[in-house]
Amino acid sequence: MKKILTAAALFLALSLCLTVAVAGGGSAGDPLVSLSYLESIFSPSAESQVQQKLNQAAASTREEADRLLTGMKADVLAASGLNTALSPQEATMNSGDVLSGTTGLTVLPLAGEIRLTLAKGDVVDATTGTEVPTDTILTLNHRYIVAESALARFTAVSPTAIVSYEGSYALSLSETTPNYFAIARALRDLDLFRGTGSGIGEGFDLHLTPTRTEGLVMFIRILGEEQAALSCQYTHPYTDVPAWADRYVAWAHHQGYTNGISATLFGSSQAITATQYEEFLLRALGYSTAGVEDYTTALSRARDLGILTEGEFQMLSQDTFLRAYVAYISYYALDVPLRGTEQTLAQRLQAAGLFSEYQLATARILVDSSRLS
Repeated sequence: MKKILTAAALFLALSLCLTVAVAGGGSAGDPLVSLSYLESIFSPSAESQVQQKLNQAAASTREEADRLLTGMKADVLAASGLNTALSPQEATMNSGDVLSGTTGLTVLPLAGEIRLTLAKGDVVDATTGTEVPTDTILTLNHRYIVAESALARFTAVSPTAIVSYEGSYALSLSETTPNYFAIARALRDLDLFRGTGSGIGEGFDLHLTPTRTEGLVMFIRILGEEQAALSCQYTHPYTDVPAWADRYVAWAHHQGYTNGISATLFGSSQAITATQYEEFLLRALGYSTAGVEDYTTALSRARDLGILTEGEFQMLSQDTFLRAYVAYISYYALDVPLRGTEQTLAQRLQAAGLFSEYQLATARILVDSSRLS
């Protein structure tokens, strides 16, 4: 029986690799580590050694090791002073992505959860004028400054996060989590997913919980019926529907796609659950119909049909349902054949003229992460 490496053992292996890189790459002009050494020695050598270790590890241990490697690579690069933002920049981050920086780096968390880890020195919350302990989840819209001779790591611990930063930094991306922002961009280019106009993170607001109205709009788009909905003259009985969603709700009410929470309320601002949105996708794919007696089994039915992987089923069953997940499962639903046919959902939307094969291929290039297994 093969011996499974523990996270601690992997951490030691990673640390040794990085120690060798730092010790071997210096010069009189760059006493810490040179860019050429990082590119020619660190990447092909240290990462190759680490990958050999990772191949022997269990999935959970592998994810932990990836997190450690991502963080330490960011630390090395930040300490080398390879990147400097001379004015405030915005970074969209997925879980496990790490922004590291040294003296003078300013970080302003805008959305999601960011955890501070100090390798050395201090970080000051300039908004309150206090020092921040290591392993702290930072407060949104507070400005944090990395103090003199310090090295700090800012890690996204929520599925998505957004930070504004200025100063010497390095950004390392996790290799084991989905790139939700890339998926949202791909769907945006196909005119299937749009932002809320918030002004941060390209306006996608992936960190927020989606509403019943937002879920319904996505369902209508995936059906290829958005233009029909927007031009319809139907009415609905609900008094709580915002003006921007009025035509969508009228169309859905007329088509019998969904009901309100009462005779006069649609529940527009209520959160839609993963189960409810997956039921919408099953209907769009032809595997369910309006009025199904027990839609609460939507996730397990989708898993059994192969529409969801086991990893996606677990994520949707356990986590708070976010706009990031709406984008994720909608994107991968495009590859699912419609019930009783070999035509995929994407091919149906192409045939309906919503986007071209070229637009779909171009959008797919944006998605640079693997699907959860």
